[in-house]
Amino acid sequence: MALSTESNPMRWPAGPLEIALREKTKGFTAEKAEVLRNWLDPASLGILQGTPVNCLVVSWASGLAADADQQKALKPLIEKGKQTGLSFVGVIENDANKAAALAAARSAGLSAVAMEGKAPADAGIPVIPRDAAAQMSWGADSRVLSISDGIWPGIPQDVNQVGGPTNLPWVDSNGAVLQIARAMAPGKGVWIEFDPPQQTTALTADAYMLGVADPASYGARWVVSLDDGLRADLSAKKQPAMDSWKKIAGMMAFFEEHKEARTYEPMGPLAVISNFAGDDWQRGEEAINLLPRIRQLYQVIARSRAEGASFEGLQAIYYIDPEAPGAALREKLIAFAKGGGILFVPSKWPNPEGPPATAEAYLLFNLHTLGKGRLAVCKEEQPDTYDSVADIQNIISHRNDQIRLYNAPSMNFFYQASPQAGNGMIQLLNYSRRPASDGPLFYVKKQHRLARLVSPELASAVELQWNPQEAGGSELPLPKISVYGAVELEN
Repeated sequence: MALSTESNPMRWPAGPLEIALREKTKGFTAEKAEVLRNWLDPASLGILQGTPVNCLVVSWASGLAADADQQKALKPLIEKGKQTGLSFVGVIENDANKAAALAAARSAGLSAVAMEGKAPADAGIPVIPRDAAAQMSWGADSRVLSISDGIWPGIPQDVNQVGGPTNLPWVDSNGAVLQIARAMAPGKGVWIEFDPPQQTTALTADAYMLGVADPASYGARWVVSLDDGLRADLSAKKQPAMDSWKKIAGMMAFFEEHKEARTYEPMGPLAVISNFAGDDWQRGEEAINLLPRIRQLYQVIARSRAEGASFEGLQAIYYIDPEAPGAALREKLIAFAKGGGILFVPSKWPNPEGPPATAEAYLLFNLHTLGKGRLAVCKEEQPDTYDSVADIQNIISHRNDQIRLYNAPSMNFFYQASPQAGNGMIQLLNYSRRPASDGPLFYVKKQHRLARLVSPELASAVELQWNPQEAGGSELPLPKISVYGAVELEN
């Protein structure tokens, strides 16, 4: 099976190279090594039957003596998998002999390899860039990119993690990275890798379901990775493990059944524009990570595409890079502000346009009147990111919020719109995996003809009732959600 943007990947740890890579790590036991041997058995592929998984990611070469043995040992698994329609991607990493590993991959009939850095021009096989997000070659000649430094989604367990000034608990999410990826590499399939946390207690099925939902809601795919205990129990066909795997696969299937949402465009009154490279990466990623926690809807625009991007419907733009934009982009940004928008720029913005305007002294930005809108120039060269986005939200104000969320401190949400029919979708993720005592409540400024909740936690879609408010807009109460749900809005 050829690799495509529709491939659903799963990490398949098996074989002598996996054992060699892990045998010196803490907690590695003979029992775990035996499970890695068991997963070489072609019969182990039986757990994939009836699931959306159609691509297995295997260790292929790492510069160890076990490389050749690994490639030989994987042969029966690969042959059997290809007969059932599976594709295989081999990971080439560390000090591997790339030329030899690529030749072996071609000979074995792998669909692709994944490796760090620039692909060799003469690879002779599709190469998936596999890098940390900040180092990713977004324009690489590959239909798929694999981000290697994803994080396990949820409420952080670190005792030093506390809620910030928003009074909402912090959540670990891959949303910011994946929104950037979508902006930087439109049309490409994006995979993201992260392993289950090492802990003494077994992970519950809903923890894995959130692992699937966090990337999938943003149009990406998690390279599914199971912990040692679950893989051992699946090998032994223990019923609790089989039940957990069914729920994990069910979450994957849900997103495949609703894959039209991948064509929807993220919407919000604020656009963040950045190059997302070098030092610009940290500034941009941190700001985008904070925006959901202050309940600010946003969209991301790559600086390289901003000249051709539409600013229609935006109330504000945050141009975050210290480097000034080119003349054409600057002219477009200034025109946006003159037309009634608010343009937020860094302190190094040369020759700020417009006369000074009155602003609260505590704000991090100096305001300038610019036509019907305003130019907001940051006062500090290296401002605190939270202070920056909080003041941006203060200046924009909540007065024109299209959507607000209540009763959901551990949840993130974002809004998307269909490019054709004008329908919308609010995606909602619960990072605590525990429903609150009351269900989530949305305020929606524009009432739609129909609103319904879809979720893998529900047997069928639930039509929601609009409660019009005297001051305008409507409230939309939802039933309790443990992991994930989406509100489909039809005009």
